[in-house]
Amino acid sequence: MSRTTLDASPHGHRDSHDPERRPLPVHLVGSLPRPLCDDPVTAMDWFLRHRCGAALTALPSDRDPRWIIDWLTHHLSSVPALEQVRGGESRGYDDMPYYRVRPGCRLSPDDLGLGRVRQAEEAFAALDRLRVALPVDVPRVQVGIPNALDLAVFAFGSIDAAREWMPAAQTAVLNEVAELVARWGDRVQLQLETPLELVAYHRTPPEAWSALTAELIGQVAGVLAAAPGARWVLHLCYGDLEHVPVFTPTDLRPAVVFLNALADLLTAHSLPMPTVHLPAASGANPPPTDPAFYDELRHLRRGVDVIAGLVAEEHPEETREALRLTVEALGVPVAGIAAACGYGRRTEDAAAANLGLAARLAREWSVR
Repeated sequence: MSRTTLDASPHGHRDSHDPERRPLPVHLVGSLPRPLCDDPVTAMDWFLRHRCGAALTALPSDRDPRWIIDWLTHHLSSVPALEQVRGGESRGYDDMPYYRVRPGCRLSPDDLGLGRVRQAEEAFAALDRLRVALPVDVPRVQVGIPNALDLAVFAFGSIDAAREWMPAAQTAVLNEVAELVARWGDRVQLQLETPLELVAYHRTPPEAWSALTAELIGQVAGVLAAAPGARWVLHLCYGDLEHVPVFTPTDLRPAVVFLNALADLLTAHSLPMPTVHLPAASGANPPPTDPAFYDELRHLRRGVDVIAGLVAEEHPEETREALRLTVEALGVPVAGIAAACGYGRRTEDAAAANLGLAARLAREWSVR
């Protein structure tokens, strides 16, 4: 999505009745609470029925809000090449199981079992059923792609432990991306999901950010380069286990440092920069309304399109103000509006309220 001219009324809201203007799209990060996510027809139908007329960037196909937990506790425990180093019930960030590769064994990309191609098959079948049942313009399907570095860190407990097994994780992700694009082309929107980027900056002293940034952008660029012509969204996150973030951000500097460096690297290799879902809210926290929180966005590279991840259904006025501050700091329109993370750890009522608030704000803000 390109950045276009944003027009404000004297009160800071947008005249959505002007035929030359269009509302912002709403971006659905993905996932719904159970049982809504138990089959793709139910999930997609729920999104369509609750979007309040908003345009959507895509329909998510993420089915299980606990997929990473089940992957850690059930799938990896059945891989012969792995043995568990620490158990855990995944009830908190310090309660996660992790593994190591057994001596004399090798971890294969097939061992990681991501299953995104099968998930996409089910989603497109569901989409075909919905097209028959509903007279709506159904958008493309969104498939969540877990970042390889995040997978490796989740599985092996730390960045240092994960480095040895990154090639298998990276290959597993690249194989799935290539097949998804080969089969569905521009009918699919790929969302690369990576909470580790911002967590890594939080846990690293600023004087070491240069080396950290080089490592992080190189790995992410490798995934994006596997399908340069695909429609990508890069989903940054602060974590949302049990609807609690790993940390609460104090500003957007780490995100801007990472995104500027990634944009420079991709430009140097003639690769497009993905649209970025940039969270301001986290967990159940409202988005900040201190303008200083958003100041770093003034230094974001032009051409980096931002989806504002700040919709907090319990804090509508803070959300509205945060959107205004985001656009003001960017100096250009946002590419869309969204919650900070998926709806899987909300109640159904809370999810509906969040989507409703996003739709209202999308109508208030319009672009030429």
